[in-house]
Amino acid sequence: MATPSALDPSDPIAQLNEAFLEYYAARQRAVLAGLGPSLVHVGDSLYLRSGGRRRVGPARTRHYHQLKTICHLPLAIQTILGDSGGELDDESRERLTELARRADEASKVLPDAGLDADQTTRQRRLLVASREFIAAVLAAGTVTQARLREFLRAQMDDIRANIADAAADQLQTTHATFGAWVAEMDAEQWSQLRVVIGSGHMARTGNLAAQYFSRALGDRWEGRFEREDEDPGRRVITSEDATDEETAFALLATHVFDTRAANAFFGEESRLGRDVLADAAEQQLVAMFGERPKKR
Repeated sequence: MATPSALDPSDPIAQLNEAFLEYYAARQRAVLAGLGPSLVHVGDSLYLRSGGRRRVGPARTRHYHQLKTICHLPLAIQTILGDSGGELDDESRERLTELARRADEASKVLPDAGLDADQTTRQRRLLVASREFIAAVLAAGTVTQARLREFLRAQMDDIRANIADAAADQLQTTHATFGAWVAEMDAEQWSQLRVVIGSGHMARTGNLAAQYFSRALGDRWEGRFEREDEDPGRRVITSEDATDEETAFALLATHVFDTRAANAFFGEESRLGRDVLADAAEQQLVAMFGERPKKR
């Protein structure tokens, strides 16, 4: 039987760590309370805390979700059919049939979705093309990867147009909300403002909100290649761990306090932006494998 590696809660060493975690959380709350204006973007909303006041505003509208969701229909088809091709199994048949039913239901409400004429026509094309492709695959009982790829590529003009419109929706909505708040800030508040963006892992590089706030606040901006870095002076932080308003603000407090702690211990403000074991791990891996890491 393997010996457990975790410390027993009754172990005095474990209790010592409990004290650290308690005091760290208390310091985190104190740091957050003492920060200047702080803004969080999570999901569809922006949250601003400044001078004891909390404000909430939209980051995007329902059109954003409508446009992205219709793009998911061809992706759902690709997901069901996968990479194998060949004869359909029963599970794939059932899923395609259900997807077609839901596409039909979406088509019925499309006229009342509030999209403009061009957007509505585009969504109808995507829905009809997807429905016809599903019907053809079900009738044939088989599909080749070449035919699937041909269908998917044929939808790309409409998909790209939807992506562009969804991006415009979020940028314009975010800019309107943020701009109204910024108009009420003085120069000192603006200089203190920090932003945390909650991001899904796959969406981190080039994250739209990260690009917008990096540009708006004067951080380094790398366009569609924008991603989180270790610069402690950076005013915009992106993290997949920021899943709601509270965890995002807690993350900001952690970032600020860890910068101070890293400077106090290591004399390097960004040191805790890397795994605390990183340097030692690199040295030991060099010893184990006889090769140094190559810088890109």
